[in-house]
Amino acid sequence: MSGSNMILLCSGDSEVRDHWFKGLAIARMAAEAVCDVEQLRRRLNGSRNPLVILHIDVPDSEAVDLVTGLLRDHPSVRIFSMTTKPEPRQGVALARAGVRGYGNCWMHPQTLSQSASLIQAGEVWLGLEVIQHLIRGVAEGGAAAAIPNPQAAQRLEELTTREHEIARRIAGGENNKQIGNELGITERTVKAHLGNIFQKTGTKNRLQLALLANAASSLHRSVEFT
Repeated sequence: MSGSNMILLCSGDSEVRDHWFKGLAIARMAAEAVCDVEQLRRRLNGSRNPLVILHIDVPDSEAVDLVTGLLRDHPSVRIFSMTTKPEPRQGVALARAGVRGYGNCWMHPQTLSQSASLIQAGEVWLGLEVIQHLIRGVAEGGAAAAIPNPQAAQRLEELTTREHEIARRIAGGENNKQIGNELGITERTVKAHLGNIFQKTGTKNRLQLALLANAASSLHRSVEFT
C-alpha cells in the first residue's frame, strides 16, 4: 500500500488491531499493522499523507512527546490516537500536540469506520467531551485562544439574533442539550440552527465556530479599549 490512502495500525495488542481491522473493513479501508513505534517509524519513511491509528498506552507527557516526535519527523502524517481509558485532559493535550483524532480503542466498529474516514478526508474527530474542554480553554483565554481576525466579526454579522446567541453559547462550551434548555427549544432545533451557522460562517464544526466567535469577541473588546 502506498500514497495518500495508506493506513497504518500501531498497537502491541493483537486484539486491538483485530478490532480496528473490523471497523475499517466496514468502509472498505485497507490497512497494515505494526506492533510498535519503531516499526511504525520505519514504515512511515517515504510515505505521503498516511493515516496512523496509534494505540496510546503511556502517561500523558510521554504520549505528547511521542506524537510531537512523529509529527516532527513525518509532518504529513495524520494521527488518530486511541487509548483504553480516554480522558478529556489527555485528549486536549494530544489535540494541541497535533493529533487529528482521539477516542477509545474499543469504540464501536461503525464509529471507528466513520471517524477514520473523516480524518482521512482532512477533518478532525475528537469526541464531544474533548471538544468542549478545548472550547472552554478558548473561552477562558487559555493556550488555545484564537488570535483576533477582522474577518471574524464580518462573518458573524450574517447571523440572526437567535443564531448569535447559540454561537455565543457554543463559544462558552455549552452542549446542545444545555443550549436547548436555556433557550426553551429542542435539541433538534439547536442542530438546525447550527447547520445554518456553520454555512454562514464557513465553519465545519463546534470547535471552529468557537474559535471564530471568540476571535470576534476579542476583536470587539480590543476596539472598545482603543
